[in-house]
Amino acid sequence: MNYTNDTTCSPREQVIRNVLQLIRKQELPPDAEVPAENLLAERFGVARGTVRSGLAELAARGILEKRGRRMHVVSRPAARGTSLMNRTVILFSSTDKDDAIRKRNSGFMDAIQAGALEELMAQNMHSLWLNGSRLTSGELEELTQIRPGGALFFSSAHPTPEFDAAARQLAESGLPTVASVHKTLFPRVDHVLPDHAEGARLLTAELIQRGCRRVLCYLPANRQEYWVADRFRGYCTAMREAGLEPRPLPENGYWGRHYDDGDAWSESRFREEVRLAAGYLLDEFGPGSNSPDALLTKTDWDVPILAAALRLLGKTPGKDVVIAGYDNKIAFSGWKQFESYTPPLTVDKRNNEIGRCMTGRLLARLNAPADWKPGNVFVTPELIAVS
Repeated sequence: MNYTNDTTCSPREQVIRNVLQLIRKQELPPDAEVPAENLLAERFGVARGTVRSGLAELAARGILEKRGRRMHVVSRPAARGTSLMNRTVILFSSTDKDDAIRKRNSGFMDAIQAGALEELMAQNMHSLWLNGSRLTSGELEELTQIRPGGALFFSSAHPTPEFDAAARQLAESGLPTVASVHKTLFPRVDHVLPDHAEGARLLTAELIQRGCRRVLCYLPANRQEYWVADRFRGYCTAMREAGLEPRPLPENGYWGRHYDDGDAWSESRFREEVRLAAGYLLDEFGPGSNSPDALLTKTDWDVPILAAALRLLGKTPGKDVVIAGYDNKIAFSGWKQFESYTPPLTVDKRNNEIGRCMTGRLLARLNAPADWKPGNVFVTPELIAVS
């Protein structure tokens, strides 16, 4: 038998491909013991440690099962369509199921869950909705024992450490897992996420088309969310395509507190946030500065705060500075009663479609487990011109 010796992939990847080939050709049928590491190393022409790493990855994917310190056996393929649990997908969320369904066509992240659930129903799959932030380690271990078909993780805007730990534990057990993400990308997990780079590129290009030249991507450089860097990259692309020099991200900037706090939409809270934002904006709009003529903001709900803050600094929103939104949910903002400015542009991340893609990615993995590799799937957003 000829083994892969492709110099375009790593030695570890060669081990993975060769073992998969042995499985496909039934030289290693289900329950068969995989040859010892030293034998495979000699067979494939790689180091023993490389074999160990490749077998560990196959075990993480659920293709092999580890028994003892060194022994691996080939996993039995799931009998799709003959077992209730094989046709059941666990949905992990920290929000209410009915609330997610009500928001299915909104800019809220809950619409992701609704889309995933709708696609599962369309594919005649069963679903079980669980609170990912409340599950104990023992309950998660029990889930891995009953072996559902797979798991979908829906990250909230403010994910908890318990929620992140649950995602990691299930993925490490070999259970097929697909996640939406707000802040953290998990290893060994498929992710379906909005193409934030394209969203920022679309916004910036349209602002330039409307005559803006000093566009600032107003996201603090000290934030760790993956999408901050993605949006900045898209912004830079549009600026350079127009022959303009991108501005660096502010080192610090207004980020806002949680919008789900009890006093989120009170006037006192609004005034407090406006003063805080004005203090940060002084770095960009202080006397003698080459002030931006447009801002890309974190979300639609930040726009009224920034607009009111700019008024305190003597700038007129829409005339001196155009403020673009993000998330397409300005209609749900409680700040509208205190500030009249509405962003002329925003981005719809197409959350419902993200959920549908999550289900599609999971089912594709279940149908062809040997060909699966974890990866990121990006959903193209839509530019919304409000005015």
